[in-house]
Amino acid sequence: MEKIIQAIKKHSTFYIFGHIDPDGDCIGSQLGLARFLNQIGKKTYLYSKGKFERQEIKQFQNRFAETFAPADKEGAVIIVDCSTAERTGFENEGIDRFPTVVIDHHSSGEVFGDFRLVKPQASACTMLILDLIEAMGEKPSKEVAELLMLGLCTDTGFFKHLTETGAPAFEAAAKLTSYGASPNKIYFDVNGNKKAATLKLISQALERATQYLDGKLIITYETLEDYETIPRECRDIDTVYLLLLATGGVQVAASVKEDDPDKVTVGLRTRCENIDLGSAAALLGGGGHKKAAGFKVMNSNAEAVVKLLVEHFSKILV
Repeated sequence: MEKIIQAIKKHSTFYIFGHIDPDGDCIGSQLGLARFLNQIGKKTYLYSKGKFERQEIKQFQNRFAETFAPADKEGAVIIVDCSTAERTGFENEGIDRFPTVVIDHHSSGEVFGDFRLVKPQASACTMLILDLIEAMGEKPSKEVAELLMLGLCTDTGFFKHLTETGAPAFEAAAKLTSYGASPNKIYFDVNGNKKAATLKLISQALERATQYLDGKLIITYETLEDYETIPRECRDIDTVYLLLLATGGVQVAASVKEDDPDKVTVGLRTRCENIDLGSAAALLGGGGHKKAAGFKVMNSNAEAVVKLLVEHFSKILV
């Protein structure tokens, strides 16, 4: 922490990156950190490859650049909520030319960056941003508190994913509320105003859901053809995960999505303490948390990836 604080004091310009297919924790960490750095007199630039499909982050898309072409030669890179440099999507655009700070809470990945604040026990990356702000003797503004609360609420599923080890997350929520964040407002930002087509997509995902391995593994899928009739922004996979994991006997839920003609992405969720999805995904070139992880497969399709998942988890769900 002290080395990161010194790096922040040393530099005047920061280039802040998150991961591809960002969620509320990633965007909340990037924006919250950027606004805090602005408040203490620093210049910040935000970068993301997207896609901004989640309802709670779509409003922020225009604040991020998709290409890294810094005008300043001075400065430092900060990468948040990423377990590998590749997850930024910018690994080949010269970000390694700058001193790099990594702030992350994933349980798997690689060691990279010059200064690292990595705590897998943290329930959200925004908790680490709050720790950094307070370690610098500062307090977040109301705007920063709301952005950090967005990440905390979305990564914990509004706290329903927490176990008996979750006290620090509630402590962070109490602090952020005292700084002006409204959990009620954030809940409706995330879950309110859904489109009718979203219900159709949820229904379709549930209809396709199939159990494997004596019911321990449940998989649903989306194809490119689905997006010809239902816009991508109507996707609500978090609700689908909750319903799939509520199925009796299910230990792991998987969502297979044909993202592009040459790419399939897979999301994994579990509620079992004895399963480490971060490690399971790492074996397939991905990564993530113990209970939430993912990976991608190039030059494939949903049907082939479903077969891959069944074979892979037949060695894990025994």
